[in-house]
Amino acid sequence: MKTFRYLIPSCVDEAIAMRRQHGDGARFIAGGTEIVPMMTRHKLEPDCLIELSRVDGLAALVRQGGSLRIGAMATHATLERSALTQGAWRALAEASGSIREPQIKNLGTIGGNVAYAVPSADLMPPLLVFDATIKVKGAMGERLVPISEFVVAPYRTSLNDGDIIVEIELPDARESLGSAFCKLTKFRGFGLSVASVAAALTLREGRICGARIAIGAGAPIARRVVDAELFLEGKTPVTDVLREAGRLASAAAVPREASIRASPSYKRKVLVPLTERALGLAAARSIERSRGDS
Repeated sequence: MKTFRYLIPSCVDEAIAMRRQHGDGARFIAGGTEIVPMMTRHKLEPDCLIELSRVDGLAALVRQGGSLRIGAMATHATLERSALTQGAWRALAEASGSIREPQIKNLGTIGGNVAYAVPSADLMPPLLVFDATIKVKGAMGERLVPISEFVVAPYRTSLNDGDIIVEIELPDARESLGSAFCKLTKFRGFGLSVASVAAALTLREGRICGARIAIGAGAPIARRVVDAELFLEGKTPVTDVLREAGRLASAAAVPREASIRASPSYKRKVLVPLTERALGLAAARSIERSRGDS
């Protein structure tokens, strides 16, 4: 591996200054679960790494004014275990918990999971259904980016050169919102998604009055399935209804032909039961939360 400098800033502004000083040869590193494999395979050979693990405040996970604020350095293990992600935002905990490898779960961060725009990134579908906003800071100051505008193509985001993801905010959730995340992985695989679905539902008097569905690894980038969401409005979450929503999710998929984990036809096929299962869990949790059970 190429020799490189390793810098450890104490605050975001210092990290940004270091990045400007060292130019295009410098890269930020968080948990290292994406960048280190790229370096060992010589796909990336930086002159300088700037570690973000000791930057003040980047690992926070707090509820503030009803919203959930997640520091970019919060790990998957933190999201899986926190009491803050066990209610309305359960899909986020399940997405982090679906990662099989303890090392990845303990080191991998929410910022790193979204920053590389990997098509199979587990946290993107839940962040889409929750309408997350990403706070980014760079040489030109801070800005807020809706999650729907953050990933622009596979492995490409709207981050400017030298930007840092500071935190991700989930807006206040309705008291009866229920959510779920389901994914399929290859047997004996490394936990990478063949296909994944996040769903969030709100029920009123037994009928769906708000639905959000997003699929991952079934298109070049994670995407909402608006047709299925509109179909569910006003309906009761019975099996036939949820299965039809799964078919609509499958029809909206645009799997990559070059995927090494499954064929496009297989991805479309499994998205039907995955969507049905995620919606069923979300509906049951919405009912539980409306009764005050969780």
